[in-house]
Amino acid sequence: MSKNLKNFWYACEFSTTVTNQPKQIVMFNQRFVLYRHPQGQVVALKDQCPHRGAALSLGWVDDGCIRCPYHGWKFQADGRCIDIPANAPETPIPPKARVESYPVQEKYGFVWMFYGDLPEAERSPLPSNLPEYLFSTMRAAPHVDLDRANYVRLMETNLDFSHVIAIHRKTFGQRIPLNSTVRYPVQEDDWSAVAKFTYDSLGSSKSLLNFLLGGRPQVTLRLSFYLPNFTLAEISVGGDTRFPIKFAILAGYCPIDEYTTSVKRILFRNVLPLPWLDSLFIKLDWKLAQEDTVVIETLVPQPLPDISEELHVAADALGIALRKLQQKYLAKGWVLQPSESTSDCSNRRVARSVASLVN
Repeated sequence: MSKNLKNFWYACEFSTTVTNQPKQIVMFNQRFVLYRHPQGQVVALKDQCPHRGAALSLGWVDDGCIRCPYHGWKFQADGRCIDIPANAPETPIPPKARVESYPVQEKYGFVWMFYGDLPEAERSPLPSNLPEYLFSTMRAAPHVDLDRANYVRLMETNLDFSHVIAIHRKTFGQRIPLNSTVRYPVQEDDWSAVAKFTYDSLGSSKSLLNFLLGGRPQVTLRLSFYLPNFTLAEISVGGDTRFPIKFAILAGYCPIDEYTTSVKRILFRNVLPLPWLDSLFIKLDWKLAQEDTVVIETLVPQPLPDISEELHVAADALGIALRKLQQKYLAKGWVLQPSESTSDCSNRRVARSVASLVN
């Protein structure tokens, strides 16, 4: 059975990358086109003209509408065609000359697209309790990774406290005591969960970080997820000192298909908040992400199996909360059926779309 959820808002793109130039994204093997209307709102449509199936994302925006690159058909933001240039002006436009449109919101620097069939009053909410300090006091730097792994597997890794001492043992994991007992309470609601874990950092007392913070600092990790594809990791180093160092990562996991994910991250920091240093922190985050993905890409199976088919320990509590909450809505019937996630474009086109994400 499919493990993919419908009737949710998917974080699918950075707000800053959506302009008046059409932009293609791929989710669940389907193409979508995003563009920004002259009035400011983002428009999301199926990226396939109903005439001959051309990608609308290769077209252009014309007075808030999008023109097909093949024959110039003009589609409004609601997906309805209002002009077929080859027809005489008095020729009626066929009712089937329309493309599917999708509700869109912008929040926390992301574009969120609703994928499902629920009426507006019954839709799940967007995350509403993210810390204000992220956007008021910290420097933000966005970047994108393309991973050959299932999006929920990647989400779980960012909710896993105990993997740090193994996967990241050559980087910051060496500062965590190897025999640390990882137990923590999980706070849940209908759409999300959060947990916190604190430890005393190891390492030389003569290191620059320890010197600046006056000894071996306390480190607090606070990890959260929001269905269906969004996580927040908050790291506070020296939280018991006067000037703690803080980092945070917001991530939207855009599921291109069952085995490929475009991970869109916004990195936040309260240290060295100079724009020209963004690339340094992005490079560091990319290095840590690669330590994860080299392992995550080997997991079998990639799409999550039933929860009873894998072993679990207490340290997996937050990941288990994700699985159980996901299962709750799958059981409710909010399942993306295979026919809904089957590619509406050829493998060649999908491959080209995926390649464009890393160019």
